[in-house]
Parts: sequence; C-alpha cells; structure tokens
Amino acid sequence: MGCCSLRLLLWVCLALPALATDPSCPAYPASQRTAFLQSEAKVKAFRAFSATRARKGRFTYAYALASEDNLIDRYIFGKMQADSVDPAPQSGDSEFVRRVYLDLTGLLPTVDQALAFLNDTSSGKRTTLIDNLLASGSYIDKWTMFYGNIFQVTSGYYQFISLQSRNLFHDYLHDFIASDRSWADVARELLVASGNSFSVGPANFVVRSEQQSEPIQDTWDTITDASTVAFLGDKSLCISCHDGRHHLEQIDLFLAPKKRTDFWRMSAFFSRTNITQVASDTNYRAWGFLLSDLPTGGYTSWVDPNNPGPRPARSGGPYSPTFLLTGETPQSGAYRTEFARMLTTNRQFARAAVNYLWSAMFTRGIVDPPGQWDLARIDPANPPPDPWTLQPTHPELIEALATEFINSNYSVKHMVRLMATSRAYQLSSAYPGTWIPAYEQYFARHITRRLQAEEVYDAVAQATMTITPMTLEGYAAPVYYAGQLPDTTEPRNDGSIFNFLATFGRGDWWNNPRNSSSTIVQALFMMNDYSVNFRDFTNRSTRVTWILSQAMNDTDAVNNLYLAALSRYPTADELAVLQQARTGTRDQWLSDIQWALFNKLDFLFNH
Repeated sequence: MGCCSLRLLLWVCLALPALATDPSCPAYPASQRTAFLQSEAKVKAFRAFSATRARKGRFTYAYALASEDNLIDRYIFGKMQADSVDPAPQSGDSEFVRRVYLDLTGLLPTVDQALAFLNDTSSGKRTTLIDNLLASGSYIDKWTMFYGNIFQVTSGYYQFISLQSRNLFHDYLHDFIASDRSWADVARELLVASGNSFSVGPANFVVRSEQQSEPIQDTWDTITDASTVAFLGDKSLCISCHDGRHHLEQIDLFLAPKKRTDFWRMSAFFSRTNITQVASDTNYRAWGFLLSDLPTGGYTSWVDPNNPGPRPARSGGPYSPTFLLTGETPQSGAYRTEFARMLTTNRQFARAAVNYLWSAMFTRGIVDPPGQWDLARIDPANPPPDPWTLQPTHPELIEALATEFINSNYSVKHMVRLMATSRAYQLSSAYPGTWIPAYEQYFARHITRRLQAEEVYDAVAQATMTITPMTLEGYAAPVYYAGQLPDTTEPRNDGSIFNFLATFGRGDWWNNPRNSSSTIVQALFMMNDYSVNFRDFTNRSTRVTWILSQAMNDTDAVNNLYLAALSRYPTADELAVLQQARTGTRDQWLSDIQWALFNKLDFLFNH
C-alpha cells in the first residue's frame, strides 16, 4: 500500500467521529469488506440450508466414478449426497475443452485443437489433454501471471523496481512454474533474499513493500502484511494501526483480540533487514536496493518526530519477534530465516496455497475471498460462537488438500492436475433442475467466470487470427500474448492494447486492483471500438479473409468461426437465425457473424 492510500485510510479511521461506533474496521478496504460480507452471507445461507437437509448417521462416498477415485470428489459429492443435492451432469466435450484450455493456459484452443479433442473417441482423452496442457509453455505463462498477480511486482511502483528488476522477478516466477519447484522453497527464498534487487530477482518481493520517505517501521509492517496475505491468506495490516478490539469483531475473530503490539512483534522478524537504496543507473531513473541481514536490532517504537509517517504513534518496545499464529519465538538471531521456517511449516501455509489454486480453478474459494481467512473459524471441532459460522464451506476437504500439497512437496502442478481431473471440476455449468443459491457453496455445478483482461484480448486476437507481436524493454524477442506480459505497465509502446486491457479491469497491481466484473463500458467497447472491429474486416489479414481465401462453403465457414471463438459448432437455432439475418455480400455476412460472436456471453465467460 502506498503512503498516500494509507494516509487516506487512517484519516477515515481517526478523523471521522461518526465512524467511532462502526462495528467493522473503517480502514479495511471497502472492496474487500464488501466481498467478505457477501461471501459470509452465502456461507451462512449454505450452513442453514445444510442443517435442514443433512440426514442422521454416517455417510460414505457412493458415487460411481468413470475414472480413478479422486479425493476432491469424495468430499464434494459426499457432501451433496449427505444433503440430497443433485450435481449438474458432466460437461460436454465442447464446454470442457474451452474451459480447461482457458483455466490451464489462459488461451483458447485453436480450431484444430478443438476438433482433435471433439473427434477423439478414447475414454481417457480428458486426462490426456490435461497432461498435455500441463506440459505446455502456455501453462507456464498462465501460472506465472497468476503468481505475478499475488506478488504484485511491477515496474510502476514508484521508481523502486527497475525494468531489469521486474524482468528478473518475472523470470524467477517463470522458472518456478516451469520446473515445478516447491512452493515452500520459493516462499523461503523470497522472504530471506539478499543482494542487489537490480540483479537478484527474489529481492524484489521485499522491495515491493518499501514505503517511500516513511519510517522504516512502515516498511517492516508492509512486508509483514504482504507475507501473511501471499503465504497465509490472512490480511494482518489492520492491527498495524489499531488494536482489533471494537474494530474487527464482525470481520475477523482471530484478529479481533489482537493488539498492535502483537503485530509489531510479527514485524520484528524484519527488523534486522538492512535495506539500502542505490541508484540503478547514472541518470537516477530507477532505484535498486541492497538487502542484507544485521546481527542485532529489534522493533523499536521510536521514529523521527519530523517524519512520523502515516500510522498512529507507536509506543513501548523494543519488541522481539513472535509468530502471530502460534506465539513461537526465533531459535536464532537470523530473524528472516526463522520467520520463513515458522511460516512454511505452519499448516495454514499449505491451506492458503491450495485455496488460492482452488479459487482459480473453481471460480470461488473454499474460503472466499481467498486472501481473507479468519483463522479462528476453520476448525469444525472448535466452532465459533453464534452468529458466526465456520468459514470454509468444506473444512475437511481443505485439510485433505493441504495434506496432499505437503505430501507432494508443495507441487503446484500436482494440485492443479488433481483439481482439473476431478469430476467436480468437470461438471457442467448448466443445471437442469431447480437451482437454489445455496447450491453454489456445494459446487453443484461449475461456476462461470468472466475472462480476465489478458484472456479477453488474447481470445479476440486468436479467434480472428490477428495475433500481434509486442516488444518489451529488456526482452530479446517480442511476446505474442497478453498473458506473457511481465506486469501491468506493458505494452508501453502500444496504447491500443494497453487501453483494451485497462477497459477489462487489468488494474495496475498497486492502487487499482484487478477487477473481472462486467460493465456497460466493456459491452460498448466490444461492439464499437476500432481495436476490436478491425479484426472482423476483410481489408486486413483476418480470419474472415483467410476463410474467403480457402473457398469454404457457408457451413464450413460458419463452423470455423464458431470453433475459433466458442470451441463448438453452432446450434440449429443459431444457424437458422444467421440465415434469416443474412444481408449484403458474403464477406460482410461473415464479418457480422464474427462481430456477433464477440458480443455473446459465451465468448466473454469461461463456463
């Protein structure tokens, strides 16, 4: 969080007496509070519904599986069976092939790839496709961007992270996914990184939390929050400004009784981190930071009175490191190393990681939003007081997934494969019976999601055969897909693509969070903006001009357009409408069909 944003939040928190009785934390980001409250309402409705449906006695998983048993299915279908909830049928091949390509690679299947899958009659073709996608370069790109979102490293963060530093960090994440390195090893390396951020990629995780012209304690506090959010799914920053009491009782029962001193003791793990700013070039256009560890030091409350920073005054201390989740203290003076050990060996580290992955694959988390765990409400054997309820919709499943993740040596690829091959993931998004809102918490059908900004752009470019190279500073070769961009400041030399991505909510990984909601502006953009419409025209090299050059008949031409955009053939009703609405020349008709496909919900949503 930048100092200006924090100053505004504190002004709201401290300067408005009308909010003094607000039962929630006034400094909690409004968008996160809204998402949290909406999720809480859904979970409470789910619990109430389940209580009226649950049978007495012990139930076992009795659903017949077409393939090998999958631990996810035991819990998901077991819960539905216990509560007499019928799941949606299995997704059709067209629905599945588009879904799994987008979820695993961020790209649409090509026409040839879609046809190869649709025409394959082998019984294990879905698992084969999943394994092929997991071995692809596009899978690496997709999940590099996924973790880039979590860490939010961008060269747009003041002048602290140079283009070279950004590229190094992006390459580090790319290698992590490509080699399927242990997530625990990656977390440790990020937390204890030393050296110049201009030459050591992982060091930029710490640099991303540097607070410009503020007391060093503010930087330690921000690193602490960034660590708990990324690695534990817990937003701890609230108690850096105030005690939890009378602010967090309706947001977070775990943090509510915590005090600022508890947070400072957590931040003390970074109090021996020496962060020295150095110019990365002679023109001072960007800065690098030298990270090293000091042999002594602790979290002191003293700050320069001429630069007190945006947080309320600290008091007491110095404070020694204490791990917020367990009360554990370091066994040595290497504070960051000790923190990394405590964090990665805590079970919440595995829970949070698999829940982030689940949210990406199933659209919503088992704990949702996935970065807002309440650690006092996760144990069925120790339920919270009324009116609170357990936060995970499937607490036993999240524990089983955490155990599986640990046993796989924290393999992201293993967990993504486990999720993609489950029957639960492969359910249709269409529900043939009466849909009840509480069914969403059962994952009784696949939950649709709007494509991310990069996916929308790449889908348009793919479907129209207008993929454009994007040159990036520090890259020897151009990239061809928005999903390969190293941060949200790119492509800097193409305003049309940049504007496209901004319109669809890419955000900036700093002050404007990513947003995948749909807007009227987006609908108007898809219908009218030249950066979309030129891809339909026949006076350029587009799919329509390619189809015309192949002398396809009308049926094959329309099928090709549909397969390219939606990974399916048109329905009989759609074909009838297309013929009835046919006007103008053949090339105009095909261009109109291409335009219409982009403006179907089927195109902008992954289902």
